[in-house]
Amino acid sequence: MFNYYLKKIRLFVFQKSFLFSLALGDVFPPKFVIWDCTRRCNLNCEHCGAKKEKYSRELTTQQVKDLVKKLSSNKVKNFVATGGEPLLREDLFEIFFFAKENGLKTGIATNGFFIDNTNAKVISEIFDSVQISLDGPAKVHNKIRRHREAFERAVRAINLLKKTGCKQITICSVITPSNIKDLENLAEIVKSLGVDIWKITTVMPVGRAEQNTNLFLNREEFLKLLNFIRENKNKIKIDLGENIGYLGKWDEKVRNDPFFCPVGFLVCCVGVDGNVRGCPEQPDIPYYREGNILEKDFFEIWRNGFQKYRNRELPNDKECQKCKFNKDCNGGCWVMKLQNINCSIKTYSLQ
Repeated sequence: MFNYYLKKIRLFVFQKSFLFSLALGDVFPPKFVIWDCTRRCNLNCEHCGAKKEKYSRELTTQQVKDLVKKLSSNKVKNFVATGGEPLLREDLFEIFFFAKENGLKTGIATNGFFIDNTNAKVISEIFDSVQISLDGPAKVHNKIRRHREAFERAVRAINLLKKTGCKQITICSVITPSNIKDLENLAEIVKSLGVDIWKITTVMPVGRAEQNTNLFLNREEFLKLLNFIRENKNKIKIDLGENIGYLGKWDEKVRNDPFFCPVGFLVCCVGVDGNVRGCPEQPDIPYYREGNILEKDFFEIWRNGFQKYRNRELPNDKECQKCKFNKDCNGGCWVMKLQNINCSIKTYSLQ
C-alpha cells in the first residue's frame, strides 16, 4: 500500500513537471511509441477492436525506418508493434532489427499463431518484450478467437519464447461474460506457463464490441473480477488494463500502480497509414487524430498536439467536476467514454 501512494506522488510530480516544461516551450519525449502496423489478421475474435477501420495502404518499410531514426535521436525509449497481427508484415523483423540497432527497446503484441521453431529465436532476440493473447482454457479461448488451433498455437509460442530466452513474456486476457467463469482455470494455466506478467483487461466499445453489449461485464461479474485480482495479485504479477478507470477504494487493492491514462504524457500511437492518435484502441477519426507523420514531423505533432489530454478535457466536464475522485481519475479512459462507461465507479456502483 505504501508503494502505491509513493507512486501516486511521483505521478503527480511527473505531470506537473511535464506541463511546466511544456509551458516553457519544451516537452518531454514519449516513453512509448506504439505502432499500429496493420489491420490484417488471421483470427476473427469476437471482441476485436481492430476491425473498426480498413486501410488501402500501410506505411512502407522506409517510412517506418525514418520514424525510428527520429524516435532514437529524440530519446524515445520504447517502440512497440501491435495490430491486427503484426507478424503478417513481412518487413517486421527488418524494421525491429533496425530499431534495436538504433538503441530502442522493442515490444510486440501478437496472438502467437505464427511463432514457431523457425522464428522464435529471432523474435526473442529482437523484441525485449512479447505479449501474447490468451483468454481461457482451450475450448473457451478457441471459441472467443474463432479458430480451433488458437490456444495450442498461443501456448506453443510462449513455450518456444521461454526456451529461446525471451526477456519478458506477458499474457494478455480480455475478460468478458464468455470467460469470467473460467478465471480460476485460466490462472492455473498462466502460472503453469511461467510468464512474467499477466495483463487483465475488459472489452472496449469499438470494432465488433461497439454494438454488442453482451461482451461487457455486469456489476456482479466485474466485482468477481476485482475480488479475483485482489486474491491473486501476490501470487503472480497482474497488471490491470488502463481502460478500466479509477476504482475508488478498490484501486489500491487491485493495482500495483495508481490508475493513469498515459496518452499525451508518456504514450502515443502511430497508425497504419501514419495518422497519430493517443492509443491503438482509439478510432482513427478526426477527433482523435493529432496529425500524420507523412505530412508533419512526428515531434511537431507530439509537441503541439494532444491538448485535450494535457488540458484535462474529460475531468473538466460538468459531471466529473462534482466527483471527489476527479484528480485521481482524470476522467478515465477516452475509448470507454465513447459509450459513457469511462467511470468504473459509476458504471459498477463501486461506492
